[in-house]
Amino acid sequence: MATLQKRSIDFNRKVKISNDGGELSSDTGELLFLELDEKLGFFHTLDKHLHLKDERQYHFHSNEHMLHQKIYQMIASYARMMRLIN
Repeated sequence: MATLQKRSIDFNRKVKISNDGGELSSDTGELLFLELDEKLGFFHTLDKHLHLKDERQYHFHSNEHMLHQKIYQMIASYARMMRLIN
């Protein structure tokens, strides 16, 4: 029988999540995902295996960087929020 590799994740103990009304932040979900990515190497694996044909001549950001941004926007529900505003 196949088993999954056991992997434990210890998050940054300085990060506190509470709902007491003080020192609110809107990026707590992104912080948790960032720490999870650092432990599992999601974006590293994505960058290593994702190859996009890019014919742009002048650009500041790579396709991989833009994909990272899009994933974080989706985690933060940024796209849904913008649809509600417009």
